[in-house]
Amino acid sequence: MDKLTADEQLKQLLMDIFLMEEEEYKDDNGPEEIEGWDSLATVSMAVALHQTFHHHMSVEEVTRIHTIGDIKAYLRSKGVEI
Repeated sequence: MDKLTADEQLKQLLMDIFLMEEEEYKDDNGPEEIEGWDSLATVSMAVALHQTFHHHMSVEEVTRIHTIGDIKAYLRSKGVEI
């Protein structure tokens, strides 16, 4: 099996954590559009990003995440090719 790209890993991770369907995986979508994206899921997302991409998010960084696009921008800022 081929190794997943960082973007594919992120997509699978977020779909699992936020319990969302593939069609909900859009850069502009956030908690308003994704029913499973609540405060607990946000914490789980930060932990999973640390485990998967080896970047610890500070509380300030987490509070700046409002959409899937924000998550991608955060990872890009850390050198992850998304």
